Amino acid sequence: MDAFLREIRHYIYAQMVDTAVAPSVAETAHALSCPPADAEAAYRALADARMIVLHPDSTTIWMAMPFSNVPTAFTVVVAGRAYYANCAWDAFGIPAALGAEARIFTSCPDCGGGLERKVGAGTLPETRGLVHFALPARRWWEDVGFT
Repeated sequence: MDAFLREIRHYIYAQMVDTAVAPSVAETAHALSCPPADAEAAYRALADARMIVLHPDSTTIWMAMPFSNVPTAFTVVVAGRAYYANCAWDAFGIPAALGAEARIFTSCPDCGGGLERKVGAGTLPETRGLVHFALPARRWWEDVGFT
């Protein structure tokens, strides 16, 4: 990956961590003092490399794994900031990526009851329950929005 793509990717992730919202192409271009067309091309290149996921037919970031740029069923609270995760796997990935304690909130897909899990110092104090993945990991990119 070239230096410009690294800089764009770093900026996207820094914004996700700092604000829980992905920057637009225009915001990225302005922040990095580059032409919007270059920022847009970088977003597309990062998406082609599966480093981010764009909304279909746009340059709006949908996912910068493990972060979601849209509300989901998985809310992760770290240091008072709420993030959305794309799935259960990513919900545990956010505190891992941030090296922080977290509280994860979702609901049971079977009964609809609320679920909360705490993550602290890289451990799960409560280990009851299980996570079900509808598809094996090797197939996730066939339809990453569904997965």
